[in-house]
Amino acid sequence: MDSPTLDRLRQEIDSIDSDLHGLIERRADLVDRIAASKTGAGLALRPGREAQVMRKRLAGHRGPFPTAAIWRMWREMMCAFTLMQTPDIKIAICRPTDQPGYWDLARDHFGCQIPLVAHDTPAQVLAAVRASPTTLGVVPAPIESDTAPWWPLLTGRDASLPNVVVRLPFLMMPNARARGISAFVLARMEPEESGDDRALVALEAETGLSRNRIAGALEKAGLPAFTSALDQVVGGVHHYLVELPGLVTDSDPRLSALGAALGLQNGRVAAIGAYAAPATVRA
Repeated sequence: MDSPTLDRLRQEIDSIDSDLHGLIERRADLVDRIAASKTGAGLALRPGREAQVMRKRLAGHRGPFPTAAIWRMWREMMCAFTLMQTPDIKIAICRPTDQPGYWDLARDHFGCQIPLVAHDTPAQVLAAVRASPTTLGVVPAPIESDTAPWWPLLTGRDASLPNVVVRLPFLMMPNARARGISAFVLARMEPEESGDDRALVALEAETGLSRNRIAGALEKAGLPAFTSALDQVVGGVHHYLVELPGLVTDSDPRLSALGAALGLQNGRVAAIGAYAAPATVRA
């Protein structure tokens, strides 16, 4: 038979559960009120704000309760509230048959409520995002060996083209299928500052550009030094993906200065998004 002390402890847990449930209901009511105050439909997504919230929760967490569980609880809650405000939201995922881990990355980040739709190629994901403003895309992070890179397709001026807004994983989860891979989230919205961000700038040139030349041009344009640079040739055109600290948008005058510093006559410089730097957690 359980002792009176054990009964009291269980009663206290029941009371805490009721308090937690009540607080979730209060939060949902506030989300409803915020949604009602907005004009027009659209994607209820705040990647920068979400990153700030999660960094605060992870930094302040103490005790034996697993950090990954704190992450999942808050991600599930925030994504459920996103679904409340955007009922037709969907996630289009590039999930090759030989790499199921991208599905896990998306599920870990977007929770179990928002519908996920699998696609075979990044081009199919991009088409799905362009077809619907409430569809997000998850595509593999670019690597040098890509034979059909998706990121040069984001450099056009069409209003349906998305931006990179999130990098996955934001927090590495104990899921073996997703270890060693990363992905970008595409959305038809401007990236949002989180306080610790990485901008993505795409360069297009008729002839090759050395990394030293790109570094010098960035400095001349007043942009920070790149943290990584990837180059690929597609159809005889040279494409470069440069990652910089901070947030850079297409309206930033430094992009025009960068093009001038590189001497691009028929080339192109375009900001294709930004993402919050992944969280670091104390051991």
